[in-house]
Amino acid sequence: AQLVAPDELCFDVGANVGQTTEVLLTLGARVVAVEPNPLCSPILEKRFQRNKRFTLVDAAVGAAPGKAKLHFMGTASTASLREDWPFETNDSVEVAVTTLDELISRWGRPKLLKVDVEGFEVEVFKGLNQPLPVVYFEMNANEHDRAIQALARLSEIGTIQRLNVTDIDHQGWLFDEWIGYDEFVAQEVERFPRTTNVVVKMAC
Repeated sequence: AQLVAPDELCFDVGANVGQTTEVLLTLGARVVAVEPNPLCSPILEKRFQRNKRFTLVDAAVGAAPGKAKLHFMGTASTASLREDWPFETNDSVEVAVTTLDELISRWGRPKLLKVDVEGFEVEVFKGLNQPLPVVYFEMNANEHDRAIQALARLSEIGTIQRLNVTDIDHQGWLFDEWIGYDEFVAQEVERFPRTTNVVVKMAC
């Protein structure tokens, strides 16, 4: 609610079964949910298809449009396009891949972009070529370097104004005050819980 107002557009990239989509719709936002897992898409449709502010895109997001292999286990939220993603999977399927630029060209620029793609965030941001007001992505402490790479890519696109971090359950902010890009990069990885969500405010 601190980040999104009613009728603002949001992208939920890696929507899974709609945990974030549900919150955004409750706040009155318009949501484009992007999810490649063929077992999750029917659940998203069943939950939200009657909501006129909801749009579902059955695709993954990457650096360029095309096709890729998704590794997944049922509807678990650990599905990833990464071959080396260190979570157990027992199935795979070829999926369509779109880009953030393509999504923006079709639905407009979102106020908030949420990206939860299990270690594939850098590739997702390579398919974006304009700053967005709020970018929200998952960071695993054992892959802190990838989060830094993701932020470096965002800083190439535009100016990062401020950052903060929530824990995995969104119980509050890690930093009492929003901090700058350089200060965030200088933080010791031990400062962060195992899994967090990085929230980035960009100049637009």
